[in-house]
Amino acid sequence: MVQLLKKSQQVQARIFGGRFVVNKPVASGATAATAPYSNVFYWSHAVALEDCEFALHPHQGFEIMTFVLEGSVCHFDTASQVWTPLQTGDFQVIQSGSGLQHAEKISAGTRSFQLWFDPDFAQALRQAPAYVDYHDQDFAPVQVQGVTTRTYLGAGSPAHCQTAGLTIRRLAFSAGATMTLPLDPTCAYTMYVLAVTGHLGGAAVQEDDALRIWQEPTVEVAFTDGGELFIVGTPQVLNYAVAWEPRTKAVAP
Repeated sequence: MVQLLKKSQQVQARIFGGRFVVNKPVASGATAATAPYSNVFYWSHAVALEDCEFALHPHQGFEIMTFVLEGSVCHFDTASQVWTPLQTGDFQVIQSGSGLQHAEKISAGTRSFQLWFDPDFAQALRQAPAYVDYHDQDFAPVQVQGVTTRTYLGAGSPAHCQTAGLTIRRLAFSAGATMTLPLDPTCAYTMYVLAVTGHLGGAAVQEDDALRIWQEPTVEVAFTDGGELFIVGTPQVLNYAVAWEPRTKAVAP
């Protein structure tokens, strides 16, 4: 099953007086189409039009990842007690566990993702918080037939996470590249279109559209002028109850 989620159908927000613009393909309490699923609680795509700063604020339980698509972010948290700079291609993992606070300084022109996962909230609350950052050079690109893949989480990646069964990849397609992308039919996927227009799963897509896919063994991808996809895969069935909905099976929106 395939569901197209156009940018206009995602949750929209502007904060800091409109200086920080956000669209959210996954968000709690908004619409059925953007509702959390599997162990994915939240996903935002943000663009900083000017320098912005999020003051120190608390988190617990969730595993929170920030991917710097372009630009720079400087991060502080009470687990590491230092300010850590992140540049284009870097990402950070916050395992908030029993609780921490963090702050962020985001430079003008920065484009980033932030995703929240439930690694088993009840168990995570019993663990000490932790923070780790990874850098663009940690992820060697693999090129096959006009498609360049960077695996952030999954087989071959040096990165680790608490959330079981989570895979995250970024695929760049050269002009005219097409492929039948193999999927695990036991997983649910969200694919975010990072650049230009094309066809994904038989649907015409544009930059900042997203596609949710579940119970499918493959998906067809075609970008006439080249393009990029950011792909998150998670189990359809979990062996624990997620924090926001006490049931173990991910339900299609």
